[in-house]
Amino acid sequence: MRDFNMNEDRLWRSLMRLNGTLPRLLDEDLRASGLTLSEFAILLVLSEGEDGRRRMGDLANAAGLSPSRTTRVVADLERRGYADRTRDETDARSAVAKVTKQGRAVVARAYPVQVDRARSVLFDHLTAEQVEELAGVLESFLRRVQSERPGS
Repeated sequence: MRDFNMNEDRLWRSLMRLNGTLPRLLDEDLRASGLTLSEFAILLVLSEGEDGRRRMGDLANAAGLSPSRTTRVVADLERRGYADRTRDETDARSAVAKVTKQGRAVVARAYPVQVDRARSVLFDHLTAEQVEELAGVLESFLRRVQSERPGS
């Protein structure tokens, strides 16, 4: 087994702390809108599509959640009137989630809060070049992590 060098250790520990800290902070910000971070992520992904629909597996991947967690969150959103679920017309074995008008409205209220938080903790402290570079590094890292997940 190889140990981390000093900078690798700093980076790895920072990522672990960020993974624990940032979701809690974002959840607190979303509390006023009545959404959790997982609910917001799902509604945001659904809202981005022209017709507001996504197959459940695609939705889970795009939102960064497990399929079972996505199913539970969509069921909660459905009960609250923010989303609907139907069978996929092209594949009856698959379910499709769709954002409702109320779901789009709650995302529209919550999104500016997320933008403000992202600016205050990240973008206001980086140059445009640093944002571009960091985005590329994180996207590459995310692709590798996703490719190592079972079923990917």
